[in-house]
Amino acid sequence: MPYFSQTSCRRFVRRLVGYVGLVSSIMLLSSHTIPSTLAPPVESYDVVVVGGSSGGIGAAIGAARMGVSVVLIEDTPVLGGMISNGISNTDCFSYASLSGVYNDLRFAVKNHYLADKAEQETPLFKPGGKSDHIDGRSRQSNAASEGGRWEPHVADAIFKKMAASYPNLKVYYRRFATGVLKQQNRVTGVTTNTDDNQPITFLGKTVIDATHEADIAAWAGAPYRVGREPRTALEPHAGEIYYFNDSGEILPGTTGRQDAGIVSSGVRLCIKLYKPEEGTAHLLTTPPPGYDPAKYENSHYWHNMSPTMPKQKAEMNVNPIGNELQEANWSWPEASREERKRMYELYKNHALGFLYYLQTVRGQTHLGLAKDEFTDNGHVPYRLFMREARRIEGEVTMTEADINPFILGNSFVPPFQPASIAIGHYPMDAKPVHAKTNMATPDKGEGDFFLANVMAAFQVPYGAILPKNVEGLLVPVAVSATHVAFSAIRMDPTWVVMGQAAGVAAGMSAKTGVPVRQLAVAQIQGELLKQKCKLVFYWDVEADHPHFEAVQKASLRGWVTGNDSRDFRPDALLTRAEAASLLCRSLALWPSVSNMHFTDVPFNHPAFRDVETLFDRGALRVLGVEPRWPKAGGYNAAKHMGFEQRSNFGAFRPDDPISATEFQQLIQVLQTGNNMALPTAESVVSDSPALSAAPDRLTRAAAVSYLDQVLNPKIKVETPAVAPGNKPKLKRK
Repeated sequence: MPYFSQTSCRRFVRRLVGYVGLVSSIMLLSSHTIPSTLAPPVESYDVVVVGGSSGGIGAAIGAARMGVSVVLIEDTPVLGGMISNGISNTDCFSYASLSGVYNDLRFAVKNHYLADKAEQETPLFKPGGKSDHIDGRSRQSNAASEGGRWEPHVADAIFKKMAASYPNLKVYYRRFATGVLKQQNRVTGVTTNTDDNQPITFLGKTVIDATHEADIAAWAGAPYRVGREPRTALEPHAGEIYYFNDSGEILPGTTGRQDAGIVSSGVRLCIKLYKPEEGTAHLLTTPPPGYDPAKYENSHYWHNMSPTMPKQKAEMNVNPIGNELQEANWSWPEASREERKRMYELYKNHALGFLYYLQTVRGQTHLGLAKDEFTDNGHVPYRLFMREARRIEGEVTMTEADINPFILGNSFVPPFQPASIAIGHYPMDAKPVHAKTNMATPDKGEGDFFLANVMAAFQVPYGAILPKNVEGLLVPVAVSATHVAFSAIRMDPTWVVMGQAAGVAAGMSAKTGVPVRQLAVAQIQGELLKQKCKLVFYWDVEADHPHFEAVQKASLRGWVTGNDSRDFRPDALLTRAEAASLLCRSLALWPSVSNMHFTDVPFNHPAFRDVETLFDRGALRVLGVEPRWPKAGGYNAAKHMGFEQRSNFGAFRPDDPISATEFQQLIQVLQTGNNMALPTAESVVSDSPALSAAPDRLTRAAAVSYLDQVLNPKIKVETPAVAPGNKPKLKRK
């Protein structure tokens, strides 16, 4: 008979009591009455993702690629959030900033429509035009020919196919969260239900809240913000503001005062442009409830004659007067599910009212709902577009100064984020907070601005998705940012990759047992780079470049930077001056400047300090700069007792290319400290095919790739076993 100690017995009783408490708490959390003899089923996963938004599908795939078990819980029948609910174009100002799972979607969209030759011949599929941005390069990067436009049902089908390719990823549709489970201060799972009362409890080592409203984070006790912050030195566009987009002028009446205002929302209808021969079945025969034509008198729909997506379809995205409403959504962030359902109906009827107005008052009878979209929902999207609701307070809070490069700097380079997990590239774009009623001024309404010409690609740090005060939780959609910063971050391409980063972190935590807050950001970044996510922005380094990962890592470590135009020039030959700077940074050499030795590297040369540092270490002998002191012989008082400095060693030729062999020799001298016995070219052994294949040439990208191999050799990391914890206790929302 087995022996049970008193400690074992007490542990057994505690666990039994815990199980009873778990079942009781689940029953209390359920929004419907369930039979007392039945407990909700419990499923356990490494990662639980709540919300099939763009950030949610990014998170689920990011985690699934780590090889851990993942469940994704979505309350509609489609995946991708607004990407599959009416936003049918890439909201981004450069293809160079797009990466990761979002690019997987874009390329799949492109291939889908490439198969349709007739669609390829339409004007919509012509290449995009030139930039009208003041940097001469940034522009709306959503050309149909590049996979930048799609039909909602196509995006949904692609995301579902992507999810289905991972056997370790399970997706639940039409299921919503009802509460959270916590053990002390750690989130350990969520309770869920369906409209027909089929509750399931999901346990997870990490939970990812990918909802737009940060419901899970709020229920778990994470601090959050709602509304607008006041204007400050770091946020000149915060608070109450009137702005005229055409001229970029801040108008009278602007106070910068903070409030609880929420930017406008709308149901983004998918409209088709019908031909006369297609009949009139698409026309709405009766107005929706609450219809009042006066609501739409000052509206304009500019896509009434040209499609914005394939198959002669267009988004209905009309602000400030049109399919969107202000003020009615202010209570949405903290509203109950039933209250949100009622608000959705209000917004749906308002959007349908606008379509009815266009058809009956404006005579645009060629417009109608696309009959092959949202076929089980009256051809109307399932989701209300909530641009902004709750925003968590995280370990890092992004402000306008992190987005607008001219707050803290004077070029198109925003502050660098060494803990970057994603890139965004979109203007600060806030919609009206209040309804536009004063037609005597040209602004779109209080709170609206679109700051296109002070926009540059920016980075999002890991701390922005880590909520304060709560463990075991990541929030990649309702991220930690002020209202102004969030207005640029809140774009689907950025959300997808932020979600992917959350999934990678959660998967890494599940495999190592290290809590997400304690993970080394460099390890998360390394996995994201493997998954082809861009973390540092360059116009000219695509994810398929052979040295992409090395360039990104070197940039994150501060070894290299691009120029003010944000070009890296990966295939340009590395110069002698650039090599000096790269080696000083990567080898963490302390500066040592004793004199100005070269006629063509004066003190104001950008590499002066680095060249002189290598000179003082004697490393420039590799480049033919021989020391002069041996030729001086012994001490001669007549010659050497004075203070005259003969420092002119002639020209260094800083812009000349450096060879791969010379670069390797420099590294060896600097690492060994032996500058007296220089290694020969034959003695330098390289494990880098890129260097050995062309010893007389060395590109910038190949140089950082080789340094990464030398300084960061691959080390196999053992995965420690995770000790089993006590069963979690439920916490009511």
